Amino acid sequence: MTPQQVVGLACRLFSIWLAVSAFQAYAIAQALKSSGPGAPIWVPYLIAGVYLLAALVSWFLPMSIAQRILPRTAGQERMTLPILQVVPVACIALGLVVIAFRGLMPVASYLSLCALWIASGQPLTTMDDWRHVDGLVGVLQLAVGCLLVFKARALSSFILAANGLVDREDRPSEVQEKTPT
Repeated sequence: MTPQQVVGLACRLFSIWLAVSAFQAYAIAQALKSSGPGAPIWVPYLIAGVYLLAALVSWFLPMSIAQRILPRTAGQERMTLPILQVVPVACIALGLVVIAFRGLMPVASYLSLCALWIASGQPLTTMDDWRHVDGLVGVLQLAVGCLLVFKARALSSFILAANGLVDREDRPSEVQEKTPT
């Protein structure tokens, strides 16, 4: 693998994270929509759209982005990384980041709030809708993080096959690199 291919692979993983963030922004927009007619609901929709657009660009053009970030050197040196082991590790690392920074805090705060709400003698149905949406988004992000962690091999096979770096049986394929003219 060349350094540019590693950056291209990171772009694909970053696009997954952006798609998860777009979903969260969309959920916030839905919560604002139910809060009343005066709420500025277009902002979260715009943010979700920008995140989704960036996710699509980084998914479909990872090598273009990699070439702009890290131009090829004259020596065309190759890195000796065992790609079939590095990509699942990267998926697991991304999953752990999603769990730690995006999933645990909303779920923990929602459960704490539910406990306080019940302790005060009020039913959970009297809680604001956006609080339930935040809890649901946290649970979904935990699920995505767990999917990235526990299905890292399958996801990495999909990503590598989409990049043309392995065939369907996880065998490295011969990648023909273009030589600069």
